[in-house]
Amino acid sequence: MKLKTFKASGIPEAMAAIRQTFGENAVIVSSVRLPDNQVKLIVASEAVSLSSDKPVEAEKIKRIHRLHYFQSRLRQHVLPESYFERLVNGVARKSIKITEEKLLMTAFSEMYAFKPLIPLKKNNVFVFVGNAGCGKTTVVTKIAFQAKLQKLKVACITTDRRKAYSSGELARYMGWMGVSCTYLDDYAKLNETVTVLRLTNDIILIDTPAISPYNAQEMKQLKTIKEQLSDADIVYVQESGMSYQEAQTQGLIFAQNGCSVLFATKLDMVKDYGGLLQTAFVGNYRWGGWSSSSKIADRLISINAEQLGRMITGTLSDKEDE
Repeated sequence: MKLKTFKASGIPEAMAAIRQTFGENAVIVSSVRLPDNQVKLIVASEAVSLSSDKPVEAEKIKRIHRLHYFQSRLRQHVLPESYFERLVNGVARKSIKITEEKLLMTAFSEMYAFKPLIPLKKNNVFVFVGNAGCGKTTVVTKIAFQAKLQKLKVACITTDRRKAYSSGELARYMGWMGVSCTYLDDYAKLNETVTVLRLTNDIILIDTPAISPYNAQEMKQLKTIKEQLSDADIVYVQESGMSYQEAQTQGLIFAQNGCSVLFATKLDMVKDYGGLLQTAFVGNYRWGGWSSSSKIADRLISINAEQLGRMITGTLSDKEDE
């Protein structure tokens, strides 16, 4: 199969160029209106073999069906054309014997890296950062709960003055589980505190205050955390449902300031995952997992290419979602 992109001032001009190049043996995979009022069409065409017309025709139909399948599945997640082109170019070269669902999982395994936080491993330090309301505290509490289920010793550090001195939300959660919660207002003592807690704990979880990617002073604090804890996983928590334009802008800023793992939240509230897919792609994040419930006792979900593919196609079962 051949894929080619055509740009023209309008559909008639683009179709004329397509027919001149491929004749009638071509299918429009995708079309988009560009900001300068031009149109861009991605066209798929099969080479024709005179010796075996029927097998070639059957394979062509199968490949075209596959491209339409991916287009229909991913269009609902509102992704940029560049993302779709990258995925289509990858799947077009694969064997037609692979099912569409399996092919999407294979494509995701090539596009993304995965580093599931669950199940937890000993001697891990996780720092959770993100925008206001993204669900950091809920994720930290759920991971502490998961650590207790795995019979691991876990300690928590919070650098959020508002929660420590007003509602005490995180401290209350940790108290219910018998987990120590240390408050720090000086990032310079972060490494020293973590070193001490590591002597008696398997997992260290660090909750941070809301960080705006557009606030230079707050991003500077994130860099300080990275310098203090060079071996820690800095986890960027992003809520689902954000537009891909805003998601990729914020995700890139956090990635440039030390975040390497993406954790998705609030998947129970929306069905548009385009922002998450684009963030992980452009920020070169490793997928760490996701949360689809605000209930502390509901487990966080590990993630791999197969589960990501099934989430996108809507075939993730309840059993896998536990």
